[in-house]
Amino acid sequence: MAHIAAWGAFAVTVPSAVWRVLMIMGFLPGTADLRMAHAGDELYVWGLSLVQLAAGFLAIGLIRPWGERIGGLKIPHWIPIGFGIIGGCAVTYLFTIASLVGLASGSRPDQGLVHGDALVIMVLCYAPIIFWGPLELAAVFAFIRRVNGAAHRSISY
Repeated sequence: MAHIAAWGAFAVTVPSAVWRVLMIMGFLPGTADLRMAHAGDELYVWGLSLVQLAAGFLAIGLIRPWGERIGGLKIPHWIPIGFGIIGGCAVTYLFTIASLVGLASGSRPDQGLVHGDALVIMVLCYAPIIFWGPLELAAVFAFIRRVNGAAHRSISY
């Protein structure tokens, strides 16, 4: 469960980040109007995509040894737990709740500038991100169970 949640939290960030970069670089047919609307935002789009991928990748640290150390120093468990819960709740709100409410009320993140096959591709690339927050939170709670179980096993009565 923990591995699926952590790797899933990272995996769902990839399609939209890649789509966004390909769109801003002009490699996606049918997105010229959207690219023109974001002219001058290339650095922002690249930065947003990299931050999104890096934040998604941090979920893997909850299941790998490198996620509990910086250099040779052990990280207190409250740090990945605290940041994981805050981040998981934030992306749940942004990409699950707010996105779905916005879509239900007729708002589109592309300002209605993408149509036809290009819109289908965009939706397919962005749809997985609605699971980022819930997967992140599942990975955090699996981490909590793991570290609490390890703490209980190390106590001798």
